[in-house]
This record gives sequence, C-alpha cells and structure tokens, in this order.
Amino acid sequence: MTLPLTGSVPEMYSSDHLLALPRSRGVSRPGIEALAQAWYPEAGWVSEPSSGPAERPMAGARFRGVVPDDVRRPGVLRLTEGVEVVGPFVVPAPQSLALDLASSVAELWAVRVAHRSRDRLPAEVDDRDGLARVFAAGLPDDMELRVVRWMVAAARKVGGTLFVDGAVPLAPEPAAAVDLTLYSAQALTPDAALGSLQTVVPGARVVEVVERPDRLVDFALDGETAYDGALRVVVRKVDVVPAVLGALDWREYGPFAYRMSWVPADSYELEVEEPSGLHLIARSRMRASVARLASVLQGRAAGVLVDDGGFEVTSAEVDERIAAVSTARFWV
Repeated sequence: MTLPLTGSVPEMYSSDHLLALPRSRGVSRPGIEALAQAWYPEAGWVSEPSSGPAERPMAGARFRGVVPDDVRRPGVLRLTEGVEVVGPFVVPAPQSLALDLASSVAELWAVRVAHRSRDRLPAEVDDRDGLARVFAAGLPDDMELRVVRWMVAAARKVGGTLFVDGAVPLAPEPAAAVDLTLYSAQALTPDAALGSLQTVVPGARVVEVVERPDRLVDFALDGETAYDGALRVVVRKVDVVPAVLGALDWREYGPFAYRMSWVPADSYELEVEEPSGLHLIARSRMRASVARLASVLQGRAAGVLVDDGGFEVTSAEVDERIAAVSTARFWV
C-alpha cells in the first residue's frame, strides 16, 4: 500500500504519524477523543475542531480541488506531554477507498511527537503489528512507541490505517482482536463460571483454584476444542483496572476480572504479522466463541467488557463478533 493522501494533510504535518479513521453516518464508532482517553485519561482538547468553513492551507495547483467543502477547521487534542493530535482532515472518497477502510469517507489525524529518538534495536518487539518491520533501523523511545501502539490499537478498533512518519503504512486487522475481559462487581464461583464456559465448549474444566485471604478464590478454566486450540478463562480480583473504565461510574464495573483468551495450537503465530491460513480460520471461529462466552458471563455477572486493545466493548460489538462467523460451532 502506498500513501494515497497527497493533498489531504498540510505539508507541515506530512512527516508526522498519520491516523486515518473511517467516518460514516449511522455507524457507532468511538471518536478520536474517546479513543485517546482510553489510553490517556488526561487527554483533552487544546482547541476543538470548529464547525465553520474549512481552512484551506493546501493552496496552489498541487492541491486544487482536493479539500472537501465540509472539512472543519482542525482542532488540537493534547494526548500527553509532548504529544498532540491535529485534525480532522477529511480524505475524499477515492483516496479513502484506496485505503480499504470501513467507510467510503475517512478522517485523517496527524499525531505530532515533540521529541523523537530512534536508537534501540527492534529485537525485543514481536512483529504481530509490523512494528519491528517499520522500525527496523531503530525503535522509538518508550513514549513514542506507546503512542504508536495506541495508534495501532485505535486503528484496529475502528477499522482504520496508520502511516508511520507519514509514509509507512500499517493496517491492523480488526479480526486479530480476539481476547476480552469482563470487569464485574460479582464474584462467580468456579462452578458457576464453568457452567458458562461449557455452554460454548462442553468439555471445559477447572484447572486451577487458589484461595485468597478474603475467603474468595482466584481460578482458571480451560476449554479445549478439537481443532482450534483452547478457550481459557482466568478469574482474578485485581487492584488496577484499565484506564478506559475511569470514565465510567464505579458502580458499573468491579474488581473481579474475567479474562477470556484464545490459546491457539501454535502460540507463536500470535506474534507474526502474517499467520497461516489455518491460524486465521481458527481465529475467526474462536473470536466468535470468546464473544459468545463474554455475552453469557456478562448476562450473569453484569459489568463492563474491555478488549485486548484497552477499549470498552459494547453489546453491539459483541453481537457483531458472534454474527461474523456463521459457521462457528460447538465442540463435543
């Protein structure tokens, strides 16, 4: 994929990291502020995008006619100290289609990192998202690397694409997000949780029970399938919850974390950017199975679901995951 965004972002932002997110009416997707605050609770607008006529910084023959009339004046969202997100800049339909986004119209955001340092070898990073590939000459420092990881997670959440340094594309696959965690105020017993898992994998069993000083127990369940690996549930009382829950009323969630994860037959394939076809087939089925289990557990214990990107998961998203694989099946 090449960068089909010529003229969609002012020249002064062209070497920043760019985040292209789908924009379509009638589709519920978290906006840039919600995506930012899920990882950076302190994120907030320095200046919000205006609803007035668009500024046209892209003057001249090179840019003539490429700025849609509905573009708002760009705003500035402070992510954290030294990092700002500027936009949106609207990407016209032909260029948006070339990006293969989940919409025919895209919003483009420039993510500006004040200080950059690229002097670490990428050997310590798995390449599921292509980070070792795009930073082959040297990883960013911890702050910038976390910003890029946030961009990857945000793009995966809503079906977007990012361009590292404004040039190198990364298009995280939304279907690669499989695992879910339910944060609830209710502590189910191992047997109760096992009953929920057995509605998805009938042969599931309890594999660990650890008594706690407060008379509750932490425990783990495994549901082995015939072909697709295992569906694992680990239940713990935790002291720290994801940042995204901080925006909710504390009564909506609790300290009991029900982590539902897929353990494939070959776990190494979780770390590669282009896993095998068999892995992808298993992943699609297990993604639906994890979602089905999450729906059952949430029905019994209430609480809030969070995906492996650190974002809240709505009931509509759970239903979409279940419906995405009509061939999903139970195992005996």
